[in-house]
Amino acid sequence: MVPSSLSGKTVLMVEDEYLIADALCSAFEMANVSVVGPFSNIASAMAALDKGARADAAVLDVNLNGERVFPLADRLMADNVPIILTTGYDGDAIPRDYAHLERLQKPVHLHELFGCLVGLLGK
Repeated sequence: MVPSSLSGKTVLMVEDEYLIADALCSAFEMANVSVVGPFSNIASAMAALDKGARADAAVLDVNLNGERVFPLADRLMADNVPIILTTGYDGDAIPRDYAHLERLQKPVHLHELFGCLVGLLGK
């Protein structure tokens, strides 16, 4: 069951694996959560932000075809956008400056993702 408190929220999604991005977008859509993206690289996500795209929270894959998502995370943190990192790596692979961010291990389970979002965006 999807928490009704997420209805009407907007999430920036950056994920380079098409099937994962598609599944997450479908789940968000069913929860009445708008998605900015999905973007498969930092440049396209940054370009969307430069053009005025805004989100209540962000779900960011740590590794985008070998490119680390941390420059985008820096920008979002500067704008006070809550972030959930998704990764197949263990916690030691996350630099100390980002260790405070929510982190979900891949494969991501929807109930955990929605639970994190509720926690970040308030009840």
